[in-house]
Amino acid sequence: MKPMRIPSHAELMKPLLKNKRFRQKIEAGVQRLKVISQIIELREMLGITQAELARRIGATQPFIAKIENDEASNLSLETLVKIVDALSGEIEIHIRPSKKAA
Repeated sequence: MKPMRIPSHAELMKPLLKNKRFRQKIEAGVQRLKVISQIIELREMLGITQAELARRIGATQPFIAKIENDEASNLSLETLVKIVDALSGEIEIHIRPSKKAA
């Protein structure tokens, strides 16, 4: 019996990425994960626990865990600013036209 060929991840994704809405959702998810990763990295670099960060922003540790596990339904800009301020960090936001708009 001939072995079955299993398609690669790239092969499976190629037709899906042709769909503009799907591609936009993927790109938005990647951006969200980058923000979350930066929060976790800064918190850990400072040696601050989730519980301590929660206390600093007036929230609960499970709320911080949900954010860090990308389980929060929508991280508001206001909450993001509170978190970054509590970590003595800075936020930089750059808004520019997409390459598609140019």
